[in-house]
Amino acid sequence: MSIDFNISSVLVFFLIANGVFVSVLLLIKRDNKKANQYLSLLAFLLTLWLLDTFFGVADIYGKNPNLYFLPIYYSFAFGPLLYCYTLQITHTKKLSLKEKFIHFIPAILQGSLYVFLQLSSYQFRLYFWLEIHRPYTYVIELAVSFLSLLTYIYFSRRHLLKYKFIIENNYSNLHKITLQWLRQLHWVLFLVSLFWFFETIARVVWNLYPSTPLSSIMMGVIIILIAVGGLLQSDLKMINNEFETIEQPQQIALNDTELRQLAIIKDKMVNEQLFLQPELTLKDFANYVQLPPRETSKLINQGLHQSFIDFVNHFRVMHFKLLVNQVDMKKMSLLGVALDCGFNSKATFNRVFKKMEGKSPSEFINESQNTN
Repeated sequence: MSIDFNISSVLVFFLIANGVFVSVLLLIKRDNKKANQYLSLLAFLLTLWLLDTFFGVADIYGKNPNLYFLPIYYSFAFGPLLYCYTLQITHTKKLSLKEKFIHFIPAILQGSLYVFLQLSSYQFRLYFWLEIHRPYTYVIELAVSFLSLLTYIYFSRRHLLKYKFIIENNYSNLHKITLQWLRQLHWVLFLVSLFWFFETIARVVWNLYPSTPLSSIMMGVIIILIAVGGLLQSDLKMINNEFETIEQPQQIALNDTELRQLAIIKDKMVNEQLFLQPELTLKDFANYVQLPPRETSKLINQGLHQSFIDFVNHFRVMHFKLLVNQVDMKKMSLLGVALDCGFNSKATFNRVFKKMEGKSPSEFINESQNTN
């Protein structure tokens, strides 16, 4: 059977090859092994979805109609896989095997339907396509895929926000553990779900079927984002085993004893310059002040209305401002001074400084030099 190679078919074929490669790499990657199993399967199922587009643009369906309804459609699994990966990588909730199975029941039913159709006669499949799938179930499948993905994105983002709160109250260096790429993946998948929504409307209202593989290109972008994020993500197992699960604090005034403890916390940070440690954690700092980590976090949150990382970065910024007035900045690099203050990168330093001071470090240095 010959394959029609054109710009669209070559592009989709490249995306398919990339998807298979990414799936294998994620599966054999040692870091975040359990979490990556979900991500690998997500990339693989997205790749299977692309096969349908490839068979269309390469005119394989036209030359062999018997390939219609191959069991390659598992869009109902996209949302659950994203959700399970988010829970596993952030350790914010643990699902039992039974709970996981319940989440994947729609995808199992979806796949079973296509297996049944593939095992049926060509005449029955033709009837199903003309009388059932094209006028009814195709649109239903797209709509359910849209609603499913949107729902799971919502709950996944809630767990990411919880994870963000936890790490900001446990660590002073978030450079490798922010999971920013996962937030971006959520947004891209949200855009895909919107595309499905508008595509469903176009099919129902105007009987319009896109002639270009735009949806497949979006799938390819998702696979590339999964590859970059999942493969470069550092191992979070040790981090998640160490951090204290901090709950959102209630805004209650501190009593006299707690106020004294808070004063000790601030004095300890300043006098011993613990903020100069780039990898300072809540657990380490709590050992210095001889308080439980949960109590230490509560005092900082309620007494200063700050997360642990903002508390530490406040002193790092103050130390930088002090150094600027003591050293000749013409002989020092901005990165060098930032590292001396406990920051781990220039980008992090610039972002934190502007957030706290409302100006960039360079602007602050120029103003200080002009004043002097």
